Amino acid sequence: MLQVETIDTYYGRSHVLQGMSLAVDEGECVALLGRNGAGKTTTLKTIAGVLKPRDGRIRFRGEDITGLPPYEIVKRGIAWIPEERRIFPNLTVYENLKISRLAVDGAKGMDAFLERTFSLFPQLKERLHNKGRQLSGGEQQMLTIARGLGSEPKLLLIDEPTEGLMPAIVAAIAETMRRVQKEGVAILLVEQNTKIALEISRRTYLIEKGSIKYEGPSTDLARDHETRLRYLGV
Repeated sequence: MLQVETIDTYYGRSHVLQGMSLAVDEGECVALLGRNGAGKTTTLKTIAGVLKPRDGRIRFRGEDITGLPPYEIVKRGIAWIPEERRIFPNLTVYENLKISRLAVDGAKGMDAFLERTFSLFPQLKERLHNKGRQLSGGEQQMLTIARGLGSEPKLLLIDEPTEGLMPAIVAAIAETMRRVQKEGVAILLVEQNTKIALEISRRTYLIEKGSIKYEGPSTDLARDHETRLRYLGV
């Protein structure tokens, strides 16, 4: 489905991704783990078109999407859920969700979309007419994921979805990711909560200094304390 082939991405003169390669299959959940500054978020931004690699190729469902602008990446079926959430604080929950549907069907199918959203995040139904800035951190994260699903993606790029959230909300977000993946949406997950990431994902990549150092089944990594300690410090 997704093939990232030896990409090199820079911030100015800083060479962040160095020959980065990874793959995600149809309907698969894959974790990308590493220490702070290893290049995880840069990888997601490069796939999403926010950053352009200087070298290498990104292919999605057989099409070369390297260097396409973000709106074209979304049209092809990839949605990025950023760590910063980036909801519209002065718009209501309904308006935030509606925006995500404009490119799909002009927001004509809102009823069906809202029904699915509320099945995943019942709390958002109660907050539908509240502005984004009035939501708790957990509710904002739910809205961010729901908005990402509005474009009907085949692949979700999710960056640190449980950071700073209470355990009950973390569990709810984790269960939502499991449900979405079971519905056939592939996920590339960046997550500092190693336990959650390894429980949700089928395979895991470990990144260090902008390149992949390990790839294997998540169940194997969960038992491999030495490798986790070396690359993750846990």
